[in-house]
Amino acid sequence: MLNQAYDKTKLFRIVSGLFILAAAAYLFLLYFVNQRVVAVDVSGCDTASAEKMEYQIEEIKCQYNYVQINGYAYEPGVSLDKADTVLLAWDPVTDTYYRLPTEHVKKEKLSKQADDGFNYDYAQFQSVTLRTKLPSGCRVCIWYRGNGENRLISTDEVIFY
Repeated sequence: MLNQAYDKTKLFRIVSGLFILAAAAYLFLLYFVNQRVVAVDVSGCDTASAEKMEYQIEEIKCQYNYVQINGYAYEPGVSLDKADTVLLAWDPVTDTYYRLPTEHVKKEKLSKQADDGFNYDYAQFQSVTLRTKLPSGCRVCIWYRGNGENRLISTDEVIFY
């Protein structure tokens, strides 16, 4: 056994196969962790008025079994030092709020548009969720937690599919 020649090709195939298997398992796990839609309690949130906050749901797309939501939220005159905004879907039938996987997007256009010397670069967000995770007819809400705030912003946008 110890006198056998070292086979580099066989070892390379084994290591490559293990690497591909581990990478596939990681991506599979990451996909399902990112698709978590869970009910949340927003009873301790302040409700934000339209005068105090600047927000907009720019786009809701329902295609290929996914719901994609893009938008932004910020408080004018306050730089957004900590981006912690979460999209919610409120089901009026069961009165339940669902937290959607939300990603913050750095775009400088809001700071340039406002032109008031404050930083709103991380005020934009997007969410991509499987349609089967949400009931149709949910209203889109924004849970604004930037800079330590805890505000619930109700929008007029509804998810239909």
